[in-house]
Amino acid sequence: MNTKHLPRRDPTPEIKAHFASLPWCVALFEDPTLLPYTNATFSSATGTFNSFIGKTLATNDTIIFSQPFLKPPKPESGQYPEVLACLSLGSGVNGHHDTCHGGFVSVLLDEACGNAVLWETPDDKATMTAYLRVDYKKPVRTPGKILCRASVERKEGKKVWVKGSLEDGTGTVYATAETLFIATEQIKPLERL
Repeated sequence: MNTKHLPRRDPTPEIKAHFASLPWCVALFEDPTLLPYTNATFSSATGTFNSFIGKTLATNDTIIFSQPFLKPPKPESGQYPEVLACLSLGSGVNGHHDTCHGGFVSVLLDEACGNAVLWETPDDKATMTAYLRVDYKKPVRTPGKILCRASVERKEGKKVWVKGSLEDGTGTVYATAETLFIATEQIKPLERL
């Protein structure tokens, strides 16, 4: 398991307070088996890396707050870690009245699954989504707080298969995803004129 991509960061008091109204969120924040971390996926981006999620969609009306966690596998279990993320969504992601746009749901699942892949990617490699299949189960109401889950199912050479879900934290599943990621060479930024 590669831990260099995603540095550990304890949740800020502001983030904890924002999610404190929901018992399932509090349980995640207090779970000693979960490791909180930070990365460019659901936090402010710098430069052009992951600017769509980390900059464009990180506003007071889109992805308002987020906190990802890693659930490491039991030693020598042969399993992969699970990524969980608490997200607070605003009405700026709507496709219908008080309902999250389906395309945005697929973006969240792609990001969560890509996050799970990072734990299994060598430092000198990047990953790209080769396919993403999303099954929509129920509308995601906004504004609201949701739970993203993702874990690697298997690896084969450069290919990594991942499953993910968006949930309400109490058992209701809004959408599920099956993805295939391909490990590639690192992509270098374009030179500016």
